[in-house]
Amino acid sequence: MYKAETKNIVRGKKIVFSNFYDTIFNHPKENVEKEIKTFVREFELNKNGREEANLHKCIVYTQDAPDKYTDGVTSLNKKLIGVNEKLQNAKPTFETLLSELTELRQNRQSRSDPYQKERKEFLKGIEKAKKNYEEEMKEREQELVKEYRLLMEEAVRGVAPP
Repeated sequence: MYKAETKNIVRGKKIVFSNFYDTIFNHPKENVEKEIKTFVREFELNKNGREEANLHKCIVYTQDAPDKYTDGVTSLNKKLIGVNEKLQNAKPTFETLLSELTELRQNRQSRSDPYQKERKEFLKGIEKAKKNYEEEMKEREQELVKEYRLLMEEAVRGVAPP
């Protein structure tokens, strides 16, 4: 039963599984050991060929690495020199912009300071005038209160006509 099912599965790959099965499992133990040894030997031969190729690639990369490193360093230095030159060329522009901004800030402060001082002085003057006005009003109120008291006292005594 097992053989028939595996035949149907493996025939799509053009391998007759029964022949493979028969050669491995229907022979004595020595044949199985020989098959395993040959399989392992072929696998190791193929693996060694790949390992040698990979090792050769690694050796080539490591031999080229110092040259690539020096080439990279020189190209990086060239690019950095170019960037440094551009920065040096841009430096005067930024310095002039900075000086213009400081001048504008100073002009703005100088223009706003007198106005603020004048406004503060004006507000102080208004406060003083307000205090003087309130004091004057209190004094007049007190004078009027005294005057009306006298009139009331005189009216109560009958000295002055009501």
